[in-house]
Amino acid sequence: MLRRLFDYAAGIANTVMRYAGIYLWYLRSNWLSLMAYPVPFVVVNIAGIMDSVISVAAVWVLFSKVQAIGGWNFPQVILIYGFSILSRSLFHLFCVNIVSISTMVREGGMDRILVRPLNPLYQVLADYLDNDDYGEFLLGCLLVWFSLGGLGIRTLPNVIWAVIAVISGGTIYLSVHIIVNTVSFFTIENKAITGLAWQLDEFTRYPLNIYGRGIRAFLTWVVPFGFVSFFSAQPLFRVSRNWVFAGWLTPIVALVFFGVAYGFWKWGLSNYQGVGN
Repeated sequence: MLRRLFDYAAGIANTVMRYAGIYLWYLRSNWLSLMAYPVPFVVVNIAGIMDSVISVAAVWVLFSKVQAIGGWNFPQVILIYGFSILSRSLFHLFCVNIVSISTMVREGGMDRILVRPLNPLYQVLADYLDNDDYGEFLLGCLLVWFSLGGLGIRTLPNVIWAVIAVISGGTIYLSVHIIVNTVSFFTIENKAITGLAWQLDEFTRYPLNIYGRGIRAFLTWVVPFGFVSFFSAQPLFRVSRNWVFAGWLTPIVALVFFGVAYGFWKWGLSNYQGVGN
């Protein structure tokens, strides 16, 4: 029995190492492609930083007129905002190619992926490295770092939790977009539903309790964007015991939701008939 468990664990470890090695090759190839045109790369990232800075400045202007929003002060809102753009930029940088599923289905790119001896979803995600969110990722790191300092809670355990929260938030973003883009296997075109998913992303930038009850319920129980930034920040704020408990569940919610998304992906893929049919 123990030997079987050991062999099973060794098999999983070998598979993980194999996929990690292949991903490094993908990463190097994609990075070299980006650096072939360095000027556009720098310009587009500066533009991304400016867009995020303007949004943060708007929040600062608002707080120059009021003391709190929904009971949250400026450093708390900035921490939530930082979690949001860090999670989103993490998804953008490494997983945004999931939005190409519709094009792959329509033009036959999925057929090419399916004949390779690698996991199809892994190939889709690894095949492209985004070029315009490095600046936003850096800004998000700065916002989280300085907001933790402003709140007087910049400790090693809290920084570690922030990293876990951001990775979990990025996983939730990925899961949502896996689900909405898997619809392409059935409809070919799905611009309306993917556009809605991108619009919902915006709700993660501000405290969840400033929205109406229906929106709060939807963003908690249906599309768990509330865990991307609001609930995941609660273990740091410790304002409400229930919210703190929900915050600790963020990594579990991310893993469960990813499992649901992956199951839906496999079902959608099993219904794919190829571009020639």
